[in-house]
Amino acid sequence: HLEALFAPGEWERLLPKLARRTLREAGLSESVKLQRRDGKAFPAQASFVAVAGEGNAPTLLMAARDLTEQRIVEERLAASEARYRQLVEGIGDGAFIVQDDRIAYANPALARLVGAEPGGLAGAAFIDLLDAGDLLRVRETVMRAEAGTEDRGEFTCRLRARGRAGPEVRVAWAAGEFQGRRAVIGTMTDVTARSRFERALAESQARLEATLNAGGDGILVLEPRPTGAAVALVNPAFARLFGCGADELRGLGEAELRRRLLDRVVEPAPLAAFLQGLSGAGAARLDGVEIQAPGRAIVDLIAGPVIAGGETIGTILTARDETGRIDGERQVRRSLEQLTAAKTELETACRGLSEAQGALAQRNQQLETLNAELKSLDEMKSNLLANVSHELHTPLVSIKGYTEMILKRKLGPLTPEQERGMGVALKNIDRLIEMIDNLLSFSRMEKGETNLHLETLQLWQVIDEAVDLVGERIRKKGITVTTQYETDELMIRGDRVKVGQVLTNLLTNAVKFNREAGSITLTVRPGPSGFLEVEVADTGIGIPPESLDKIFERFYQVDAGPRRRYEGTGIGLSIVRDILRLHGCAIKVRSEVGQGSVFTFTLPLSRDQAPSGSRPPAGRHRSRA
Repeated sequence: HLEALFAPGEWERLLPKLARRTLREAGLSESVKLQRRDGKAFPAQASFVAVAGEGNAPTLLMAARDLTEQRIVEERLAASEARYRQLVEGIGDGAFIVQDDRIAYANPALARLVGAEPGGLAGAAFIDLLDAGDLLRVRETVMRAEAGTEDRGEFTCRLRARGRAGPEVRVAWAAGEFQGRRAVIGTMTDVTARSRFERALAESQARLEATLNAGGDGILVLEPRPTGAAVALVNPAFARLFGCGADELRGLGEAELRRRLLDRVVEPAPLAAFLQGLSGAGAARLDGVEIQAPGRAIVDLIAGPVIAGGETIGTILTARDETGRIDGERQVRRSLEQLTAAKTELETACRGLSEAQGALAQRNQQLETLNAELKSLDEMKSNLLANVSHELHTPLVSIKGYTEMILKRKLGPLTPEQERGMGVALKNIDRLIEMIDNLLSFSRMEKGETNLHLETLQLWQVIDEAVDLVGERIRKKGITVTTQYETDELMIRGDRVKVGQVLTNLLTNAVKFNREAGSITLTVRPGPSGFLEVEVADTGIGIPPESLDKIFERFYQVDAGPRRRYEGTGIGLSIVRDILRLHGCAIKVRSEVGQGSVFTFTLPLSRDQAPSGSRPPAGRHRSRA
């Protein structure tokens, strides 16, 4: 019976299906267990189909294929797949399969990387795992892999994690097939910590290089190599000190380095001994190495081992430029020597000064005594001058009065010779009175007893009065006097007597030092704000340039010799200056020898400038001869 071909229970399982005509006619294929003659079961693939037999008797055709070997292969494949899946899902790196831009498979490690649930990535878009900054770059790579233009590759990107900063991963991928279609198979390795370490290492290296490049000290590092010690690192400061390029020194052996450095120093012997066996020596120092090329420099060299992990991995040589310090110390020593010498000279000078101060103190005491005596004598002189002037003035006025009466023949007739004698006497009396008046004014000013009696004055009236006072002298010398008014404002504020004395003294000098038939011009014009300017010009003998600064000093006379031509006390201009100073005004002079002198002074304007009908109009000239 056909049932005998099947393992127990298998025929009963198939019989209901075989009983159905539709299945028999369409054909039925089933995995079944058959049994051999010895009763051992084996897997097989059985196919059944109804066919027409002899005489159209219903016939069932069965074909069976032994699947024992296939099942062994499938079992092995399943075991292998299980082991592979266990391996893939157990590794720390993320693994993935991408088809049509979607994740066909992702292991738990990849889910952990992006903060997803295990198995929650299947079917998700691959680009959803990526940070926005890497999206386009990675998308283009995946498209090229799926299109078959690239077979494999590797890149670094950042993932988009949920609720935290995404990790940085290195992706290794290869194009392949999954379930009969093209796919991208790859792994993701978390390199966040490594990238952070590499960046920190790069920053540390950059800081180290910046520190070495910015430092003022030269630094050179020798490291041992199979062929001998060689320069592993050198900063620009070291290369600049010895006139070499940093790239030129880097990689040089110890012998070649020693040769180049020795060529650039003034005394090679000490440096050669210092550099001998430098790479194997401990700490060493050499001060005051003088470099002659490319420029003068004095450096201190310090050598020491470079130790890492308790082992010596090289030798560091530091060159410190001490040129400025040493030159400064030398300059300080020279300055100190100069200061010491100067101190000695100063001490000597101080002793001499102390002695001089002692002598000066004695002289000062003597001078104070003499000054007190001089003050007393000066006071006595002033008192005597005032008393004598006053006592002389009264009898002289009386003598002048009687002399004028005699000249006017009120006391009797005179002979021509008597008249001439009395005229000379009267002239001398007038000169004595003038001198005594000046002495009295000088005495009062010297004592500070001069007070101003200020009032509003018509300046042209004071000028006319002064001209009248010296009129006799003007006529005797045939001098022409001209007054010029260049302004209508002629009201001044001053002491009438003192202002008249200023004008009288200046006119007297202009007559005294004028030539015969000369001229005198009085000009009044606007001066600085609040002042009038008065100018008295003559055509006299003039004043030498060396005397212009002295003529206002008391008792100074240009012609002071025993044979002088012009008499006087030398205080007239001094009195003029003092009176003007009391009024807050000043006087100046310009002169040319042989051409005449011009005295210019100011007078304070009055606030009240009421016009006067009797005043000469501005610009009018008035002459007297």
